[in-house]
Amino acid sequence: MLETFTIETFQPRLGEIFHIVVDDETRLPTKLTEVFPWGPGAAAGRDRHPFSLIFHTVPQAVYPQQTYRVENDNMEPFELFLAPIGPDERGMRYEAVFT
Repeated sequence: MLETFTIETFQPRLGEIFHIVVDDETRLPTKLTEVFPWGPGAAAGRDRHPFSLIFHTVPQAVYPQQTYRVENDNMEPFELFLAPIGPDERGMRYEAVFT
C-alpha cells in the first residue's frame, strides 16, 4: 500500500488526527501538521516525487523509530516507519519519509 501513496494522498488529510498503534494497549493520537515535497531535483529517476509528513502529539510521547500501524478515520490502516525528530512548541514531532 505504501508504494501507492503520494503527496496527494495526504494533502487532504492535513490537520486530521491519526492514531499510532504503539502496542496492544496504546493508541497515540497525533495530528498531521505538515505535508511537504522535497526539492525539484529529488524526483530524478524515481517513480514518485519524494515527500515527508510531520505528525505532532503530546510532548511526553517519546517512542523509538520503527514501523507502526497507523489508523485514520478516512483511510484504511497502514504500516508506516516513523522517527521522532524532537519537540517544538506544539509537542513531540514524528516524521515519515516517502522516497
